[in-house]
Amino acid sequence: MPIGSTLIDLDGVLQEDEIHVWHTDLGHEEEAVNRLTHRLNSAEQARAGRFLVDHARKQYVISHAFLRAVLAKYVRAEPLALRFSSSKNGKPALVDGDGLCFNLSHTEGTAAMAIARKRRVGIDVEKIRDNLKPLELATRFFSPQECKWLRSHPIAEQLAAFFACWTAKESYIKAVGEGLSMGLAGFAVIPKNGNAKLQLEIFDQPEESERWLIWQLNLKPDLCAAVAAESGDVTVRIGEWHP
Repeated sequence: MPIGSTLIDLDGVLQEDEIHVWHTDLGHEEEAVNRLTHRLNSAEQARAGRFLVDHARKQYVISHAFLRAVLAKYVRAEPLALRFSSSKNGKPALVDGDGLCFNLSHTEGTAAMAIARKRRVGIDVEKIRDNLKPLELATRFFSPQECKWLRSHPIAEQLAAFFACWTAKESYIKAVGEGLSMGLAGFAVIPKNGNAKLQLEIFDQPEESERWLIWQLNLKPDLCAAVAAESGDVTVRIGEWHP
C-alpha cells in the first residue's frame, strides 16, 4: 500500500487497486479564469458570478473546471456532459459514474482531488496558516491521544503538526460523507513524517478502523494533505493538472 509512481498523463486509466490524486494551482491570471469559466455549466457560471470577493470567484471557477476536466477523462465524456448528485450531507457524486468515486478539496492557492473505483474516498488539503492557536483547537476537536501527541512537539512545530492531524481526520470524515456530525474526538489518526500510511483508530468501532486506510501526502512545502479510502491492497499515485 505505498505511494506509487507519479501521474504524468491525464489518460483516465485507473485500476481498481489504485487511488489517483490530482492537484492544481488556483493562482491563475484573469485571462485564464475567463477561459475556464466557459468550461462550467450555466448554474456554475451563475454561482461564480454571485461571489462578492474576486479571489473566491477565481478559486471557485478554477477548482470546478479542474473537477470537470479530470473526471471527464475517467468516464470518457465531455466535461460539460457530467451531471452530479448530492448526498443528504452534501457530498457530491457522479450521476452514471459507473462506480467512479471522487472527492474535492481546496485551500488558498491549491485544489486537490482523489479518485477511486468502487471504494469511498476522501481528501483534505490545507495551507498552513499562522493565525491559529493549535493547542486550543486541539483541545476542542482532537482526541486525548492526538492532543498528547501534539503537545509532544516543540512549540515551533505545533502548527504544522496540527494541520497534519486535522487533514488526516478530515479526509476520513469526507470519505464517509457524514460531515462533522461524526465528532472529531471519537477517533484518532497520528501523523508521521513524509508520505506515510497512517493508522485510524475509531474508539467504539475497532472493526470499522480496519476498513479504512489514510495516507499523509506531501504536495507542496506549505501544505498539509491527506487522502482516506476504504481498505484494500491499493497504491496512491499523485499528479499535477495544468489547465
